Amino acid sequence: MINRDGTGLAQLTDMDASNYYPAFTPDGSSLLFASNRNGPFDLYLLLFGKKQLFQITENVGNVISPDYSPDGRTIVFANRVGDGPTSIWMVNADGLNPRLMYTGTNTIVAVAWSPDGEKIAYAMSIGTPQEYEIFIMDSNGKNHVRISQGLRGIGGSIDWSPDSKNLLVYAGVFGDKNIFQIDAATGDFIQLTDGGNNAGGVYSPDGRYIVFNSLRNDDQADLYIMRANGDNQVQLTNHPEPDWGPQWAP
Repeated sequence: MINRDGTGLAQLTDMDASNYYPAFTPDGSSLLFASNRNGPFDLYLLLFGKKQLFQITENVGNVISPDYSPDGRTIVFANRVGDGPTSIWMVNADGLNPRLMYTGTNTIVAVAWSPDGEKIAYAMSIGTPQEYEIFIMDSNGKNHVRISQGLRGIGGSIDWSPDSKNLLVYAGVFGDKNIFQIDAATGDFIQLTDGGNNAGGVYSPDGRYIVFNSLRNDDQADLYIMRANGDNQVQLTNHPEPDWGPQWAP
């Protein structure tokens, strides 16, 4: 974790495994993430106060991109079982009742639950390698609608604005991605960055800021922060190891 001003960098995990896709619990007391410490990627929960680690899923497939429902009772995630496409799954926050919610026409790489609890957005391939389109479904898995229109080269991350009206994505030609805001109702989009090869934009809880990663510093992946309209872009981290997939504490 790191403070918003770039101070206080602290390492949270230290294990012989790959640990990806952090997601805070709604109360900020714990961190959910995907790890392959026992073979396939499963979900684990780190309790900050007690420094305890709990396994949430067990051998359900290969899990990525978890996100909590606003009430904290359910986790949505993308999951690949065997040789099938990566699909949308849910599990109770205590790890009970893992279940398939939706299998799309192609692989799904990112899911995000809207802050009002009503919708789930996801990024799904439509045939072009490493490019995706953005879809929205009801939280019960019904009424799928494609909202991205005319935005080329969309990458594999999504985040909702706190008012559930907009989505953050990154898109563009290979090696020159930028952060875009998409209107969840109309599909209209606004470009927020211009150059630097950027990805993984995430809104602050109050919607005033966006944190993202960028390769603008000599192709070194670092975290940056900017205003929600794209102004005042400031570097937060600076070291050779790549920083990506940021998430704000509640």
